Amino acid sequence: MENVKMLPLKEKNFNNNNVTSKFDVVPSNEKISHGNRKIFSDIRTILYAIIFGILFGFFMNKGTVFVAPTIRKQMLFQRFAMLKMFLAAVGTSMLSVALLTLCCRKLYEKILNGYIEHNSRLGILHYLFGGTLIGLGMIICGSCPGTVFVQVGSGIVNSLFTCLGGLLGTYFYYIFVHERVSLEKLSSSSLVLQRICDLFHIHSVIVHIVFGLILLGISIGLEFIIPWKSDLNPSLFIKGTLNPDEALGHFLGMAAWPPSACGAGVGLLQFCFIFFLEKSLGISSAFTVFAAQICRIKKVGQSLPSLNSFAYELKNHVSLLFALGAIGGSALSSSLSRTIPLGAENGTNILSSVIGGFLLLLGARCAGGCTSGQGISGMTHLLVGSFITTASIFGGGIIFAFSILLSNNEWLFQNL
Repeated sequence: MENVKMLPLKEKNFNNNNVTSKFDVVPSNEKISHGNRKIFSDIRTILYAIIFGILFGFFMNKGTVFVAPTIRKQMLFQRFAMLKMFLAAVGTSMLSVALLTLCCRKLYEKILNGYIEHNSRLGILHYLFGGTLIGLGMIICGSCPGTVFVQVGSGIVNSLFTCLGGLLGTYFYYIFVHERVSLEKLSSSSLVLQRICDLFHIHSVIVHIVFGLILLGISIGLEFIIPWKSDLNPSLFIKGTLNPDEALGHFLGMAAWPPSACGAGVGLLQFCFIFFLEKSLGISSAFTVFAAQICRIKKVGQSLPSLNSFAYELKNHVSLLFALGAIGGSALSSSLSRTIPLGAENGTNILSSVIGGFLLLLGARCAGGCTSGQGISGMTHLLVGSFITTASIFGGGIIFAFSILLSNNEWLFQNL
């Protein structure tokens, strides 16, 4: 046997980039840097949500669509501020999404797929029943899940009872309804998950531009047919003014702005939500997030797992921060116009507020959103289910309003 000379092993060169010791660790400064980035990202998200909420509350307040007589009389076709604002909001939202699709296609597809996933367990009955309940609730309490926060900011006291009813409706849904009505995931070919552009085999950008221009055009056209100054609630003039020269802060202090302009402002928030927060515009989930905080009690969270999922993480709290911002934005608008607090004639009685709020949020949870989440965002995404929900909201409200023979007399609105 040959003698084999054992050569000494060369010492590892730890400066060699190709050799990594199992004892190597990530430098602490990299961990700190990652932690700082996460903190700054969270702070940025919080600020965006609050700022966008302030803008939403300001625009909604100036559009005057948050007062009960405006909402109820819209369903009777006696006032049109709500219709002008809604059409302008959806139209502008569609145009902004067309721009996003062209410039940031991957980002928009991510948001769209998330929205479709959110609606993937909702069937046509969810949209019909939920939308109809929202319509009934809007007539009864003179509000919707978004405008109730604007009412709170403007000083309409009974809107707090609408919020109470909304919380009760949210708890009722997750305790008694959610597990019974939740479906298995629908097939992607299900009609309610289809987009209008796919059904007619037209590129989405074309549909967004055409629909957006038509809806925005109708809103502006209605401003000429029914001048906005003649379509306002008279109680706003008791304290406020429409003359910018007499208003605090010039035009910022006016008691109202053209609803179509305010709606366009709300529609632009869709662009801000998608681009900066990477989610669709929506506000009714603020009630869910607030209600879910009780799930931090361990036993409650275990008994309500579907609600418990909303109790944590900043992404869930964005809607709540947005709602708080809306209260602040509305308060700012009312303060500048010297209309705060608004009188009781702009709201409803306590019983109507609670019952209406209950129906609003029960309906919003059944339908997966409200006039902003399913109405503005869902129609912007061109989902068939969202069009069904929106039609049910306004159809239910119109039928209910006419069925109880509401009239011009404000006392009937007060005592509904």
